Amino acid sequence: MSNLMPYLRQYGRNCLSYSVLQAGMQYHLEENIGFVAYYPFRHWLLAPRGRDIVLSDPVCALDQAEGLLQRFIAKHPRSIVLQCSAPIGKVLEKLGYDVNHMGQDCELPIPFPLEGKDRSKLRQWRNKCVRENVLIEEKPLSQLAAAEIDSLSKEWMQEKGGKELILLTRPFVRDDEPDTRCFWARQNGKLVGLAIFDPIYENNRIIGYYHNFDRLTVNAPNGTSVSLILEAIKTFEKEGVRKVSLGLMPLYVLRAHFTHNEFTMKALRYAYKNLNFLYPFQGNISHKRKFHGRHIPVYFSSTKGNNLWELFVLMKAMRMI
Repeated sequence: MSNLMPYLRQYGRNCLSYSVLQAGMQYHLEENIGFVAYYPFRHWLLAPRGRDIVLSDPVCALDQAEGLLQRFIAKHPRSIVLQCSAPIGKVLEKLGYDVNHMGQDCELPIPFPLEGKDRSKLRQWRNKCVRENVLIEEKPLSQLAAAEIDSLSKEWMQEKGGKELILLTRPFVRDDEPDTRCFWARQNGKLVGLAIFDPIYENNRIIGYYHNFDRLTVNAPNGTSVSLILEAIKTFEKEGVRKVSLGLMPLYVLRAHFTHNEFTMKALRYAYKNLNFLYPFQGNISHKRKFHGRHIPVYFSSTKGNNLWELFVLMKAMRMI
């Protein structure tokens, strides 16, 4: 990984840039340019010849992205680009591929004022946690007892049906990792939650953090997740950090921004309304909307066409089905 970090610190400007370091990823690296991170996926029925799932934007200067993607696709002709930005969507459209809208990245500017009607719910949750003796502190994973972490993870996994998603959510790593931040919530001394934030880089500086995930006990007071985020934002503001990303609002307000597969867009709109038993699309979005952040469109594109089959490949690769 050490050969990737210089490029990541220079060009890792997207919320999922750090997520390309997760286990199972491979890399198309070009010296002095950057790299494309991809997850090789094969399934006997859905992808017997395999798919290479590119996660987020290429980690390179924007003016190098088109050439880097062309050379990558020449070697990996069965690829799907997952959650890329609008500038990369424009490049993929130019290369002749459909580019479908898949939702919005919810980004919070720092400073992040809580005054006013729009964010009144956030204040209520924060104040509720204060009244219920929830104490939040930043502490590296290595400073917590393994038994506490294991107990919290086990309870969280049981609530999530015993499976952990990959790719769009970077799986939990038990070790301290460079530049990541961990915030912990305790109620009357008992560990009830954690939040982990991944760095967002630009020009060798950390300009923001991505709220990669929470883990909460079933007894954590309502608002614990929000309180963890708000406490992290207070800490980051003192350091001059400019933003926090809450990540993807999946399938939210889908629009035709590029040449796209119309049937797939309609199917995704149907999934948002009717398939929340597969993934809590509406619950995810309802939670993030309460922050009233900036909404930044993100996209997916397959070299084999943006048909429903490719969506099933993605869902299986991410362990949603």
